[in-house]
Amino acid sequence: MLSLNRKQKKLLVNIVIVVAFTTAMVAGFANIKNVINRSEATRAIGILGKEILQYRQKYGSLPSEIYVKQYEEAIGAVRLSDLQYRAQWIEYGADPNTTILAYTEKNYRGFVKGGYIALWLNGKVEWISGKKQFEKILAAQQQQQELQWLQEHLRNNKDNLSQ
Repeated sequence: MLSLNRKQKKLLVNIVIVVAFTTAMVAGFANIKNVINRSEATRAIGILGKEILQYRQKYGSLPSEIYVKQYEEAIGAVRLSDLQYRAQWIEYGADPNTTILAYTEKNYRGFVKGGYIALWLNGKVEWISGKKQFEKILAAQQQQQELQWLQEHLRNNKDNLSQ
């Protein structure tokens, strides 16, 4: 077996300390980045929610998806990737406290677990960490037409990506 002198042992210990510290810092910063991204996405969907509620107060109905997408681009909401806006599926007179108007799924690794950011019809923004919990809430609100549209939309996106 190799015999290390004092200088070699000190060098080896220093290398191990630097590698351990660097690994801890990279992991820490990755988790901080996830927390910041989640916070920014929540803030952006809140701003979007305020605009939608103002539109609803002014015109008496929810804005179209095109209007929402244009506003999303105008405010630079880059953290709201793949926002699902459900206005066309919400019936008139739906309970604003129990109806999801828009949502986006966020997948994170590390200490920050993935989940959904939901915008309720009353303007409240909520982080829902459990996939089963979110799907249960959403399934109770979805009609067969919406489910068929989502399946076709996802299938078309998948076909376009494979080409």
